[in-house]
Amino acid sequence: MLLNKNLQEINNANTNVVLVADMFKNYQSNVLFHLEATDSLKEPS
Repeated sequence: MLLNKNLQEINNANTNVVLVADMFKNYQSNVLFHLEATDSLKEPS
């Protein structure tokens, strides 16, 4: 039971990190879509 409680505390502490990571992944996907849709995607120089 102690292990489960500790894991639950860790998961609760990581909630914000997971949320920000999901938001960044979504933002990155949207940026890529926009660059491709506007034909603005270029190779890095």
